[in-house]
Amino acid sequence: MKELTKRVLVAVWGIPLLLTLSYFGGYYFFGLILIINGMTLIEFYSMYQNKQVHGYKWLAVSLGTLLLVFTFYGSLSELTFILFGCVAIISLSLLFKQKGIATQNMTFTITGLLYISGFLAALLYLRIHFEALVANSIVVSYAGGKFLITIWVSIWICDTAAYFGGRTFGKHKLAPVISPNKTIEGGVFGIVFGILTFVLLGDLLLPSLPPEYLWISGAVIGILGQLGDLVESRFKRDAGVKDTSTILPGHGGFLDRFDSLIFVSPFLLGIYYYLKF
Repeated sequence: MKELTKRVLVAVWGIPLLLTLSYFGGYYFFGLILIINGMTLIEFYSMYQNKQVHGYKWLAVSLGTLLLVFTFYGSLSELTFILFGCVAIISLSLLFKQKGIATQNMTFTITGLLYISGFLAALLYLRIHFEALVANSIVVSYAGGKFLITIWVSIWICDTAAYFGGRTFGKHKLAPVISPNKTIEGGVFGIVFGILTFVLLGDLLLPSLPPEYLWISGAVIGILGQLGDLVESRFKRDAGVKDTSTILPGHGGFLDRFDSLIFVSPFLLGIYYYLKF
């Protein structure tokens, strides 16, 4: 009960804050993404310290922040150029003396930058340009904010449905080596409720958005959101930690809380950037 109380207390102020910043967008959402990016990068590199893998934590945080700044003020083509530049700068670390295996440290640093900062840059770009990407389909105000709210709620409902569906009906392990408590039955519940939530809430908040977008986006949340959680679980298992940190009482770390959101971001951007219904 004590742990549940902590989770509820964090959720009581955390959920309204996330939804409000996402809705208003602009510098509010930009600031939120900068915080998530910095904290998740710090957690990602810190949890491997006991494994003799020494990522360039502060270099990655600096470059990741720069990447998000260019995303906020620039275009998608500039984002690609800056991303290549970040990889090149990290590669130069091979020229300096350091702990452990230099090539391993470099590869690990690049992985964290691409996985966290690169994926969050995709989400930031999608929030900023959502109205332009679906200009022929949507006319409601704060469309990008309402779209982000739909994503948040769908992820939360997906996680909740997977948890309770697994506890009630779960018999077959989904990924016993990576996450022993997850079941196939729970995963199916998560997929179904993730899709339904996105379709129903999306239709309510964004009524003119073509249904094809809603169903495909819901499937991305339901399927890839859970896969993203498994990817993060594998990171933690390799690092030998239960949570990425304890900064959010009852919830673990920032990476624990935002793993699904981070993972689905580039796929959602791909849907709205390349697919035109």
